[in-house]
Amino acid sequence: MSRFDKHILSLFVLIVLTLCPFHPASAAGAGAVPVGILVPATDAQGHALQATAPDGKPYPVFRPPQDSPLIEHVREVMQNSFAQQVLKLDRYARNLVLREPGRAAEPRLTEPMYLLLSGEEGGFARFGFWLEDPRAGRRLVMAGYVDLVVDEGDVNSGGVEEIFSHELGHLILKSLLGDITSGPSRKMHQSMTVTDYPTAFDEGYAEHFQPLVRDATDNANSRVLSKGATATDLDRLWLSRLDQQLRTDGVKRNLFIHRKASPAAALQPDTDRYQLFLDGETSVDFLSDELKNAQEMMASEGVIATLFYRFVNDGRLRNQYREAGFYQPFLAPGVSMADIKNVISPYENVNLKLFAAMLKVAGQSVNTHQPLIIEIVDAYASLFPEEAEAMYGVFLQTTHGVTASQELATAFEGATIAGRRGDIEAFRQRSGAAFALLKATTQQVAQGKLALRANLGPELWVLNSSFKIAPAVWERDRSLPLTINLNTASEAELMTLPGVDLGIARRIVAERHARGFFRNLDELRAAAALSPALSQSLAEMSAQMQQAQEYTRQ
Repeated sequence: MSRFDKHILSLFVLIVLTLCPFHPASAAGAGAVPVGILVPATDAQGHALQATAPDGKPYPVFRPPQDSPLIEHVREVMQNSFAQQVLKLDRYARNLVLREPGRAAEPRLTEPMYLLLSGEEGGFARFGFWLEDPRAGRRLVMAGYVDLVVDEGDVNSGGVEEIFSHELGHLILKSLLGDITSGPSRKMHQSMTVTDYPTAFDEGYAEHFQPLVRDATDNANSRVLSKGATATDLDRLWLSRLDQQLRTDGVKRNLFIHRKASPAAALQPDTDRYQLFLDGETSVDFLSDELKNAQEMMASEGVIATLFYRFVNDGRLRNQYREAGFYQPFLAPGVSMADIKNVISPYENVNLKLFAAMLKVAGQSVNTHQPLIIEIVDAYASLFPEEAEAMYGVFLQTTHGVTASQELATAFEGATIAGRRGDIEAFRQRSGAAFALLKATTQQVAQGKLALRANLGPELWVLNSSFKIAPAVWERDRSLPLTINLNTASEAELMTLPGVDLGIARRIVAERHARGFFRNLDELRAAAALSPALSQSLAEMSAQMQQAQEYTRQ
């Protein structure tokens, strides 16, 4: 994020744990998690210092800050807001990983989570630095930290607790699942866009904390935002602010399961294809009676955020406690297990079960070319079979069952169209049939008779090397070749391909929407009546994509 964004939006703020070495004995279950802060170490000219590690790689040098009203204010917020709850979740997750049989005490698990109050641009989760400690000297810390610019306005606006919780979510996932920041998509991630499975999962999980913060906050500004209001109409129009607000409004309305309308510019005969692409990416014109297909949903961070928000708020999952022994690996030694409900809150309870499912998936080797959310839901159901129907029920109700059944997708769209038109008889009939089918499908999935991913289909990525995009939509340096999954691409994305006009793009999307996905390029060619030349071009771009390296998000 640019400094321009930061000053306009009072966005991106982060703080993290203690400067004291982390020990499991001080972890969750033993009181509040303390907070510490770092600042860059500088030379006499004010330049940030770096030092080379034994592996030959340079790392920045940080030091503890001097006390100030800002530092104290930040510590107070972090100890008395929902951010403290997320700090505890982080400790629970690291304790669980540390106590795996044969697990070495890796620095990333035993060190605290640090915050850098950066003097320049900030808002990133990073790894590795030198700590300049006046008492102990300089030491290399191979652990995560967050790089962020923050001032008193950020604290007063509520941004600290909200964005802190978001960024710490990324670090929780890193502890449990490892690094999942690489994927096929080169596009900028946003709540309203479709990217790829790992990007959507990583960002969606982090984003689900933001509406939770607003649900619990005492911050006056955040409480106003939680009601859908913003300070000015201009705020509502600025992209980053719009994206941030959608992470609450869109999640609570389950907005992201819907397809978006094609931009009006697509109808213009000589439209600028890059501007059309940008219009498609930044649009929030969701269609209430059209659903994304399964791959689009699983590659949407907004959908993933909605799923996690609903999982942790579901009373059946929150209140179904396990035997006391299940919780022991999460807790500090010496914590009484006499009444586990006095130790673990219902909110923490569902999160710890999700952590156990994530660790099971990690143990089976994480496959970023499959939707991680589906693997984790399946793992949860396997670990806790008596909760399987409730867990699958939340997932399938949220997604309208699209990942499991194309018939369900068609049924719910038919009911929605009838409802929008005010056709009461058709609405009653179609919605009743859709929900009956959803119930039967949920039972089939819970009983292992139908896979949750039965309607998912394969990814069909192509590399459009002739069409370059910028890393962020507001940047102008277009250096990245666009990668497109033909099973998720919008009409605007398809029109970036050589030889694809609006008519062809619409045929591809319509045929895919009707059947759920294309099994291969040959099926796409036949269904959309593509010319031999275009079919050959897509085949060549598919071959190029298979040779391309995965793209790592910064």
